[in-house]
Amino acid sequence: MRNGPDCGFIFSVKDRKKVWAFASLIVIVLLWGSVPVIGKYLLERDVYSPSLLVAVRGLLATITMVIVVLISKAYRFLNKSYWICLPAGLILAAAYLFQFIGLDTTTTTKSVFLESFSVVATPITLLILIKEKPRWNTSVAALLCLVGAFILCGEGWNFSALFKAPTMGDIFSAIGGALFGVNIAFTQVYAKKKNAFLYVTFQMGILTLLTFGYALLFERPLRFSWDTGNLFILLYLGVFCTALCWVVRAVSVRHIGAVTIAVMNPMSAVFATVLSLALGQETFNANLLVGALIILSAIVLSSLPLPQKQTKVTPEYHQPESK
Repeated sequence: MRNGPDCGFIFSVKDRKKVWAFASLIVIVLLWGSVPVIGKYLLERDVYSPSLLVAVRGLLATITMVIVVLISKAYRFLNKSYWICLPAGLILAAAYLFQFIGLDTTTTTKSVFLESFSVVATPITLLILIKEKPRWNTSVAALLCLVGAFILCGEGWNFSALFKAPTMGDIFSAIGGALFGVNIAFTQVYAKKKNAFLYVTFQMGILTLLTFGYALLFERPLRFSWDTGNLFILLYLGVFCTALCWVVRAVSVRHIGAVTIAVMNPMSAVFATVLSLALGQETFNANLLVGALIILSAIVLSSLPLPQKQTKVTPEYHQPESK
């Protein structure tokens, strides 16, 4: 058997980057899956108020990113084009505020799966920004994710419970998910030629300013814990689940489509649900199993490559050489 370069076992550089990007996104999914469970733990014990929790998390992420930018000397790439980080940061800050304020008044499972609205917002945003029409498989995958989220929000097989009016926490979680989808599309369109460290640093800085301003002006009562264990939890959320994850995602979006990333996001909800079940935050029912399977099938569907149209090559006519 030939082991030459045409044997099909050697990946191109582009393929290797896609594999690494996909593997990195799986790590992000696991880290982000732990966030709502930890957030619910902190909010239920009234040790942090929602907006202030987001603000401090953003501050720790910003400090981490500034250190990374200085060490890597990424500031050399700074130019006027990074003004695009302002709307990106505002969108991200609004998404986090809606997510954590919603988490305070709904269940962990409902919060994380209602964020699946990002899979609908991403292709719509791409259509608005660059007129990119969604592929049929990503459109079907987005629909499947919503169906899976709809089933997961039910109470066992009591379908009459699905017609109950949503709480404000449910609505805020859905809005937060949609805004995360907008941010994913925005990053794909405007951050491809930007340094990932600088892009994330500016986003985190804007998020921190906005959320601190919101917390100080509107959130009452303000709650903050100086307990050592709680501070370590904040470090984990700020450094690993925010700074690290957003840098890796900003890099990965260059090699994997924004819609595929958006459809992968509900995997963090599956992990969050399993984790919350293990910790006793949630009770198991058949909806969790069925909804998770539907979302997994959506992720596989969105990742399938579409067959490319083969163009018919017309053989060139060569005139005989003149002697």
